[in-house]
Amino acid sequence: MAREITLTQFINIYENGDLRILDVREAWETPLVDGKNVLKIPVNQIPQSLDRIPRTEDLVVICQHAVRSTNVIQYLKSQHNFTNLINLSGGISTYHGGRS
Repeated sequence: MAREITLTQFINIYENGDLRILDVREAWETPLVDGKNVLKIPVNQIPQSLDRIPRTEDLVVICQHAVRSTNVIQYLKSQHNFTNLINLSGGISTYHGGRS
């Protein structure tokens, strides 16, 4: 089972820039999550983008409803031995503080 954080914890992390974020949603999905600590790789591009995904620091994986992020975490852990991944519990669809 993956480590998880709540939406409230995520908002604090996002606003403080404390952790890296991997957004596995498509570019058109809202709310937007932008910033220097946000890595945007749609789920279907994850296998070709492994060299872009950090392994040495905690990385919060997000999507709309936590389904894709859960699948990405399971894939990266089981197939590529990632140990630094944290799932956003429930996804970002309920976050209204960002731009939409």
